[in-house]
Amino acid sequence: MRHAVHIALAAVTVLALAGGGLMLFAPQVPTLWQEGFPPPVWTGEGTFALVDGPDTPLPKGAPLPAPAAQRFADSEGRALLVMRDGQLVHEVYGPGIGPETRLNSYSLVKSLVGALVLRAHAEGRIDSLDTPLAELIGPEAPAVTLREVLDMTSGLSLGYEPPKADKEAPLDDADFSPFGPVARLHGFGIETLLPRLSPGPDLRGSFHYQSANTALLGLVVEKVHGALLPQVLSTQIWQPSGAAPAEWRKNPNSGRVSAYCCLYATPRDWAKVAHYLLQNGTGAHPFLPDTLWRDWILPDLAPAVRHAGAYDGHLRHDVLDRPDEALQGPFAYMAGHGGQVVYLLPGRDAVVVRFGARPQLLHTTLYELFPE
Repeated sequence: MRHAVHIALAAVTVLALAGGGLMLFAPQVPTLWQEGFPPPVWTGEGTFALVDGPDTPLPKGAPLPAPAAQRFADSEGRALLVMRDGQLVHEVYGPGIGPETRLNSYSLVKSLVGALVLRAHAEGRIDSLDTPLAELIGPEAPAVTLREVLDMTSGLSLGYEPPKADKEAPLDDADFSPFGPVARLHGFGIETLLPRLSPGPDLRGSFHYQSANTALLGLVVEKVHGALLPQVLSTQIWQPSGAAPAEWRKNPNSGRVSAYCCLYATPRDWAKVAHYLLQNGTGAHPFLPDTLWRDWILPDLAPAVRHAGAYDGHLRHDVLDRPDEALQGPFAYMAGHGGQVVYLLPGRDAVVVRFGARPQLLHTTLYELFPE
């Protein structure tokens, strides 16, 4: 009996020490465990902030052309919409999904936060994109410029706490681990990372995909507006585009939304928003000055750079140049985890919204949707 008690006490002690170590070195794990990975389809469970909108009606689109429909089904698509000249041309949904289903944006929302930063610059709230970040959000900000954060060339890194003291870890999203710094960002918010966040000397100046950059941009938008990010997005993009009310994942510890992820909205809403940005707002109320808008949608990139795929202004850029295809020219797109894509095609006044469990081929998708 005494032996069994000793064993039980030892087990409790080990668990307590393990739990204490977990809380010390990876305090975000219990939060992530409780919340779980953000699901692809809205469940209503969790903590969210409202992004209000008027829900302007949109007539139903026609089915997809046969090759595109087959590729959509084969890639476990959830939704695919094509809008041209402001009209919904094609619209299809996967099993269990419909026009009113809210889907997780994942990183699609990053591009909207980038657009809000450019809008703040156009409004004079930010004097220059080369402004040091500390001048915008305070002295704890990493010693990089706003432009570096906007283009994801800041090369941010974070010193791990003991037992890996004095070692620097990049914040690249590809290295996500529930015990790593990106997980801490998701569990507690960007504010907890600021004291240790700095540009890595071997990383700064080259592209590294880091959600921490977008989280910093979210702070910038809130600081220069004196308003929370969901309110700014609603006022400047969501409402004027005619999108319906949406829900944005709120960090349960910081109380702020995760600027880099998890806006739950319908694919129709994304089509409206994409068309609004592609049109640069409305004629009477442009979203950006024309030059700044063109630099964002169609930046001046070397052909080889564009052909290889580029990232600029929190937006991705590529080119359609396959011989003998009718669709040609540069395009921009937003991309999110797993296969969420919003295409912006200025040459055709067209947008394509695609949600799915995994990606479709980037260029082939567009060639099949625009065969004429």
